[in-house]
Amino acid sequence: MIPSLSSGPRPVIGLDIGTSGVRAIAVSPDGRPLASESTSLPSPQRDADGGVRQDPTLWWRAVGAVLSGLARRLSGAPPAALCLDGTSSTILLCDAGGEPLGAARMYSDASARREADQIGAVAPAESPARGANSSLAKLLRLLDEHAPVAPVLALHQADWIGGRLRGRFGDSDWNNALKLGFDPAAERWPDWLRQLPLGPARLPSVHAPGTDLGPIDADVARAM
Repeated sequence: MIPSLSSGPRPVIGLDIGTSGVRAIAVSPDGRPLASESTSLPSPQRDADGGVRQDPTLWWRAVGAVLSGLARRLSGAPPAALCLDGTSSTILLCDAGGEPLGAARMYSDASARREADQIGAVAPAESPARGANSSLAKLLRLLDEHAPVAPVLALHQADWIGGRLRGRFGDSDWNNALKLGFDPAAERWPDWLRQLPLGPARLPSVHAPGTDLGPIDADVARAM
């Protein structure tokens, strides 16, 4: 039985986008679990060259399903905040309005070996952006695959879902951006990135984890 939440402090929601499914939990300000929802995701497409891809719209439909279910169970108690996470180094390209150019490259995609060599030639030895599994290597692979001419956004899974929820795209955090090359110590994108063929790709604005990035879009909230 769900406690009555019509008065008192509003709950907060944690949203987890994983490999096999999406889960959400609502907790009270003192940490008591109040309600939870989950749904499964189809398996990603696996290519012979080590590529692992998935349609981002599958994530969004799953997020809508779990948040709608949670909203029904929390009737009368709109959440005070939502925090989300996704699979690290899963990345996609999208236009300024958040429309994906195609499938995302998943965290386990290891097909960007040539791109990893390009990064290895310019990145410091300690950089998490080195290696075929990095989001930077996958970004270079995506740029080669789609060959965009107009500016495009490079966003991680959590970045894109957060953008869909807020109706505004282009933000990330230190944890996601590490494998894209971001330097959290200097709090900026490093100069060596300019030596790579990033072309029209726009890297996200990067914030400290837990930063309030703004409210959920009113239309999105009503649809949930």
